[in-house]
Amino acid sequence: MRARAYLLGIALVVLNQLWLVEAELVRWSLFTNAVPFCNAIASLALLVGLNGLCCVIPWPRRALLTRGELLCVFTMTCIGAALGAQQMGQLLVSFLPFPFAFAGIGNRWPTSFMGYLPRRFMVDDPVAVARFYAGNTSLYRPEHWMPWLAPMLMWSAFTVVLVYTMLCVNTLLRRRWMVAERLTYPSVYLPLEMTGGSEFWRNRTMWIGFAVAGGVTLLNGISYFWPAVPMVPIRRQDIDPYITSPPWTGMGNVKVSFYFFAIGLAFIMPLDLSFSLWFFYVLYKLELVGVTALGIQQNFSTGAGFSNYPPYEHGQAFGAYMAVAATALWAARRDLADIFRQAVGMMPSDDAGEPMRYRTALIGALVGLALLCGFCVCIGMSPWVAVAFFMLYFLIVVVITRIRAEFGFPIHDMHYMGPLNPLLASVGTTQLGPRNLVAFSLTYWFNRTFFANPAPHALEGMKMADVTSTNQRAITRGIMLAACVGAVGLFWTYLNRAYDLGAGTARVERWPREFPGENFSRLHEWFITPGTPNFGSMVAAGVAFLISLGMAAARLRLAWFPLHPLGYAVANSWGLAQVWLPVAIGSILKAVVMRYGGLRVYRRAVPLFLGLILGEMLTGCMWSLYGIALGIRAYDFWP
Repeated sequence: MRARAYLLGIALVVLNQLWLVEAELVRWSLFTNAVPFCNAIASLALLVGLNGLCCVIPWPRRALLTRGELLCVFTMTCIGAALGAQQMGQLLVSFLPFPFAFAGIGNRWPTSFMGYLPRRFMVDDPVAVARFYAGNTSLYRPEHWMPWLAPMLMWSAFTVVLVYTMLCVNTLLRRRWMVAERLTYPSVYLPLEMTGGSEFWRNRTMWIGFAVAGGVTLLNGISYFWPAVPMVPIRRQDIDPYITSPPWTGMGNVKVSFYFFAIGLAFIMPLDLSFSLWFFYVLYKLELVGVTALGIQQNFSTGAGFSNYPPYEHGQAFGAYMAVAATALWAARRDLADIFRQAVGMMPSDDAGEPMRYRTALIGALVGLALLCGFCVCIGMSPWVAVAFFMLYFLIVVVITRIRAEFGFPIHDMHYMGPLNPLLASVGTTQLGPRNLVAFSLTYWFNRTFFANPAPHALEGMKMADVTSTNQRAITRGIMLAACVGAVGLFWTYLNRAYDLGAGTARVERWPREFPGENFSRLHEWFITPGTPNFGSMVAAGVAFLISLGMAAARLRLAWFPLHPLGYAVANSWGLAQVWLPVAIGSILKAVVMRYGGLRVYRRAVPLFLGLILGEMLTGCMWSLYGIALGIRAYDFWP
């Protein structure tokens, strides 16, 4: 891997973080809530185009990037975008000054948790905080950036260690999932095809799909500015206002949509997995109807962490996720045992082609876990709570990477699945104590949701390196470079815009105030209304765990069994609620093609659906850049 690829990757990390701040902070265009990230796909398309131009013009041919270098740059862009995402790094920046700006304004925070805040990890300087929310100034004045310097360095170091630990865990699982189980990694199909040569770009079927999705997105963008032009309703629409009769009203919010990228991804997913997604979503809605019909939806139990009323969907989802993690690790037990023996010298090492030596990965994972726990102890966590917190967190990370590797499902939000939720549901808030609760709130930024978790992107980078015979360790270096640059860049890009526009003004979206407000208001509630253990949800989690293990066992013994526990786990998620119908459409289309056309027709149809993904994403990115250039809001193709 040449240095130019790394330099280009670093440049694109910064440029994409600037783009994300404009898109997600100023306009709330949720680019990083679905994968593959559309901004990363647009960046890759630009690089492929410039690479093709270099092939035509003689003099800059030395600037040509190989396929492996293009995919390394793409992976670095994804890592940087994940760290700078609204539901990741941008949340961190918004949390640090918030309680010092809003304490005592319509709340009693000064008498509850303010005295427990670890101020050296936050920004409490009155001038810096006030100007952060008011704007109309510059970050580059000393009284503005100096109070941020120490917290930025500490949290950036924490972020880099977090990514490195994920990378070590991925290394330990890579061979099992890629070689032994041969998981399909549907999310990498598009970047692999985009960089695979001219055949993809000359495929007429692909361009038909591109024209359909891009044409509709272009038309809708025009309609956004000129309403006289008809708009094609492909974005989510609520249909629950039309459901007015009990017990059907118990379904709650129901959305229909026709996102082209979700249809395309569902078509290239394994059929049993895409079927499981929409089947379990429909089953979940029928479960809510049944609860309403039986009149037990008002039977509340007490407890914190998860929902405390039937059907305890959060507890069910957590139990299913833990079953997926348990089955994945159990299946890999012999491989992990061999890795351990190689790491300690009990058998010859066979890790020359791995992202890092097995000994390095094992020691790195343990040291990384110790450093992360030590950091959290410094902000107030008890040592045992910190260990439990990160053990649960990395189990969830394993599940997310498994979802992407096996499913390719584009949206893994996992609301209420962060490690603090099962801890609160197990022991309540009183047993944890105030300092642990404060520490939970300060670490909430990387586990509120898991939309933009970096671990799956790192594993997909390893997969693309494996397919293209690129040096795995070169990809690892690129990922860590992107993590180091992105961890600092997320602060600079956010703060630069916040001090200009004002994070508390109408010139940015409302989430920089809403999400921190949600976080610290909940912390205040924990202090004044202590939560008890949530026995109802924990029982539901146990039942769901056993059901999911049963499904996993059935899949091993019955070749025809179509249901996957991952579908059960994500059934109640925000992401599936947005795209259940496109997933069903893609699934049914694939079933029809495979039934009546066979594998040959399916392979010919794949470029059509890749074109749908590419057309919608590139045209959507074009509208985003158009709005940024003119300083206005433009059409959002998603959500």
